[in-house]
Amino acid sequence: MNRRPQIKTGGFGASMTFSFVMHLALFFVITYSGLILAPHLQEAPVYYVDMVNLPVAHPQAGSPTVAGSQTGAVPQPPAPPQTMHLPAKTTPKTVAGAPATKPSVKGTPEETGREFEERLKQLERTTEARHQAAALEALKSKAAGTGKGQAGMPTGTGKEAGSDYASYIHSRLQDTFRTTIAYQSKNPVVVVRLTIGRNGRLLRYRIERSSGDRIFEASVIDTITKAEKSFPPPPGGTEFEQGFLFKPQGIGKQ
Repeated sequence: MNRRPQIKTGGFGASMTFSFVMHLALFFVITYSGLILAPHLQEAPVYYVDMVNLPVAHPQAGSPTVAGSQTGAVPQPPAPPQTMHLPAKTTPKTVAGAPATKPSVKGTPEETGREFEERLKQLERTTEARHQAAALEALKSKAAGTGKGQAGMPTGTGKEAGSDYASYIHSRLQDTFRTTIAYQSKNPVVVVRLTIGRNGRLLRYRIERSSGDRIFEASVIDTITKAEKSFPPPPGGTEFEQGFLFKPQGIGKQ
C-alpha cells in the first residue's frame, strides 16, 4: 500500500494570524504615536507672577502676586481732580448816553482771576505729588510683602519673599505671547527649551517639538526674543534651563 504524506496546514494559519495582529498593532502605533508622545500642558503647575515679585532662590509659601490678588495689579491711589476752567470773560456792553463806570479801587476782576488760577495750579501740583507718592508707596508695599498676602509661591518651602525663577520667566513669556500670537493650523503645539545665562541673557533656545505651522513657530520665536529683555539674572548666579509648551490657549511649563 502507498501511503500519501499528510499536509498539516495549522502552522500556516497561525502565521497568518500572527502577521495580521502585528500589522494591526503597528498601524495603531503609527496612527496614535502623536497622541502618545504629545506633551501635556499641565505637566507642571503654572502661576502668574507680576513684575514686582522678583525671583529668589528659595521662595517662601505665599502669593505669587505679592498682595494676594489674582490679577497682580498694583493698587491705584485716587485720581487727581480734574482741572477747573474759569468761565470766559465777557466785556459788558455800554448803552449810549449811560455814564461810564469807574474802576474799583480794590482791584480788577482780571487780577482776581489770575490769582485764582495760580492757587488752582499749586493745588494740582500738590495733588499730583501725593498721587505719585501713594503709587510709589503701593509698589514698595508689594515688594515688601506687606499687602493682604505674603509674597511667595503656593508651593514655596523657603524663607525668601519672591517667586521662583521658572514661574517668573513663564509670566514674562505669557505677557508677550498675548501680543505676538498668530497661527494658521487648528491646534499647533510647540515645545521650546530655553537656556538663560548668569547675567539674564538668553544663551540659546531649542525647539524640541515642532507643530509644522511656520506662522505659529515664528510667533513663538518672536515672543522669546521680545520677552528676553525683561529676564533678570537667575538667583544663585547659575545658568537656568527650562522647557515651555506653547499653545494658542497659553503657555505651560515642562
